Amino acid sequence: MRRTVVAVALLLVVSGCNAFPTGGSEDAPEETLTPAEVPTAESLRTPTATPTECLAPRVAAPDRSPAATPTTPAPLPTENGTVRGAALVTRHAAALANYSYALRMDGTRVESMPGATAFTYEGVTLGFESVQMFAVAGTVYHLHQTGAGVSVTEQPYPGDAATREQYLNDLTGRDWLAERVGPYNYTRVDTRTWNGTEVRVFRDDLDAEILVGAGEALSINSTVLVDRRGVVRHVRHVRTVRSDDVDEVVNTTDVETLSVPEVGTVTVERPEAFCVPRSEVVTATDSPTETDPPGTATANG
Repeated sequence: MRRTVVAVALLLVVSGCNAFPTGGSEDAPEETLTPAEVPTAESLRTPTATPTECLAPRVAAPDRSPAATPTTPAPLPTENGTVRGAALVTRHAAALANYSYALRMDGTRVESMPGATAFTYEGVTLGFESVQMFAVAGTVYHLHQTGAGVSVTEQPYPGDAATREQYLNDLTGRDWLAERVGPYNYTRVDTRTWNGTEVRVFRDDLDAEILVGAGEALSINSTVLVDRRGVVRHVRHVRTVRSDDVDEVVNTTDVETLSVPEVGTVTVERPEAFCVPRSEVVTATDSPTETDPPGTATANG
């Protein structure tokens, strides 16, 4: 008798809840299961990176720490309470040549290591034959972007003394300053902080109108900020020409600016524009020689 009971119990366990009716008149709704999407072999592959080619080498890490900011301002030659703009320009160029820096000049951007041993340039203000340049390891690379693709022409750098001097004059903003600041006499009007740096504020307001042509007169409002090193950190140069017409007086105003937001802390790096997909690289020809002045290189395409 005991064996029979065990057999019945075992039957109930094996049958589960379907062994007896539940007493309900309706079947329970069946759950609908959506099968999970099985990744294909194609979707599991890692995307292949587009092969790129860098058309210029990297810049080596600087081998010296930036010089400390002087505790006292560098003296500026003053006569009768004013300092000549030409003296400000000369002191600026001499001081900036010893430091790394970033410079903004109207629509142009420059980053340079001390002495312009390596630099990047992007813009049209200085009139180079390429709107983007990069100097490193004794070579200047001129980037050319055309419908055919991207190419680079090379020029030995710094080349001869005259070429080196011209680059320094351009890249430090010396020539730009000589044209706009050099001709005027400035009066020191304040000392304040600009971009986290203590600067001396010089100003020249040329109220007396200078005749520049038939029926035309010129007025100047120029402000120059100079740091303790003697570097011109910011210029705002406003030039207004008044033209007397028969019926009315017309004023034409040009506002030009130069800024040096960083001095001594800049590390030049290869611009991203010099590394492009290999499919976009085209062959450059007619690389300039060492005797060619800046702005004479050409490329095919």
